[in-house]
Amino acid sequence: MSKRNIVWLVAIVVVGVFVGIVAGWLWGLLAAAIVLVVSEVVERSARRRRRADRGETGPTSLAATIESRRRRR
Repeated sequence: MSKRNIVWLVAIVVVGVFVGIVAGWLWGLLAAAIVLVVSEVVERSARRRRRADRGETGPTSLAATIESRRRRR
């Protein structure tokens, strides 16, 4: 897991627990789901920006994505 993913996971849990304590478990679950959606939108946007900075265009295949991640390790 990347540091960004861990930060988002912690944010989701903290928001969910906090709202759950303050407003009830159902609201906490809903708040955590909303933060999850926001994290996905932000990460997809950042991923698109990073790919554009590297000069890549268009969607990549699953095989290309796996190969790219293997090369980075």
